[in-house]
Amino acid sequence: MKFSMCTAVYGMNDLHDTIRRATENGFDAVELTAALHLPVESTKERREEVKSWIKEAGIECSALHYIWNGSVKMATADPVENEKCAAYLCQVIDVAADVEAKVVIVGSGGVTRHLDDGTDRKEAEQCMANVLRKAGDYAQIKGITLAVEAINRYETNFLNTMKEATEFVEMVNHPAVKTMADTYHMNIEEKDPAEEIHKYGYKLANLHLADSNRMAPGTGHFDFKTVADALKEIGFNGYCSFEVFGLYPWKLWFDTVEEADRQMKIGIKTVHKAFA
Repeated sequence: MKFSMCTAVYGMNDLHDTIRRATENGFDAVELTAALHLPVESTKERREEVKSWIKEAGIECSALHYIWNGSVKMATADPVENEKCAAYLCQVIDVAADVEAKVVIVGSGGVTRHLDDGTDRKEAEQCMANVLRKAGDYAQIKGITLAVEAINRYETNFLNTMKEATEFVEMVNHPAVKTMADTYHMNIEEKDPAEEIHKYGYKLANLHLADSNRMAPGTGHFDFKTVADALKEIGFNGYCSFEVFGLYPWKLWFDTVEEADRQMKIGIKTVHKAFA
């Protein structure tokens, strides 16, 4: 199994240093927190620089996550917003291609993914599916997969479970659009996370690893061994990424790089044991 580390773990620490720490802590790749570290406004020169740091570290860029910057809304039937959202996703795909990432995670709760009161859910779902088909066409050209994340009910009212995310992706019906799961969200929403992976893992492109407390694996009570076994049984060959992020509403990442390092060392030891 391949393990990646989200750069958000280290917050606004120098990105070059964060990438170096990912290697030192035993990860195979980094997952770039786009809105923080490589937004759509970034220059070609900046993207080349970041790509060079990743190559210098001897690892890969597994994916981009936290892609939204608040300028567009995904969960809407408004045709103007739909066009803006599709165009924005194409910009994110360009960033991913420039750093040789193979996956763009379509996640994030909040207003971007929230269906407002009075919205016709079926109409909005169809419109969002159309947005992802358009973006999927561009992603396919660039060799990138869009991974739609299931996020818990306290962060969004749209696509909370693996079942819901899979049914939506099947409605999109595009080879470049798959699903994404997160053990923190699964701990809230799924009765049996391992069983849901058995049922719906055939569409899974990426998996976020965080414990029940949203900190590193091994610091809470989530059963990573059963999930690891399920992933092996379905032949999952994507990345498992440490998204230890959004710890509390007032604290998005750890106070020091030393604490982040400590968490990553606990986490990588835990998952290596679970996947052994």
